[in-house]
Amino acid sequence: MDFSIEVINNSIIALLAAQILKFFSFSYKEKRPMFRALISTGGMPSSHSALVAAMTASIYLYRGVDLYFAISLMVALVVIHDSMGIRLEASKHAMMLNQINEKLGLDVDHINKGKALKEPLGHFPIEVFAGVVLGILCAFLGYTFGG
Repeated sequence: MDFSIEVINNSIIALLAAQILKFFSFSYKEKRPMFRALISTGGMPSSHSALVAAMTASIYLYRGVDLYFAISLMVALVVIHDSMGIRLEASKHAMMLNQINEKLGLDVDHINKGKALKEPLGHFPIEVFAGVVLGILCAFLGYTFGG
């Protein structure tokens, strides 16, 4: 039997759940609604990690260990590693460059049209872990109650 739609649904639900949790997390921290968090990268929990964890866990639950599971696991590991690696370092660079621009009083940035560089790009390990747990939970709930 083909469970493609179930895998897709579980994965999208995990992504949306992570983004909604991120909205509440950012809004609590800023003490005002942060609607931009619904489409932002970075922060708690990692929506990328939730998505790939839900995909991999769903494939495992519906099909067991097979070629599809192996491929999804490798893709998930790359996405998770990338979110804590190069994207986190890019976040740190953006923070430092924004601080330098502020200290030097530079208002004009020809590359970014005067705006500060976007800082929340990558994830700290706890944010990735939370995303993975959320993804696995969504996959399990979808598998158990999804018909």
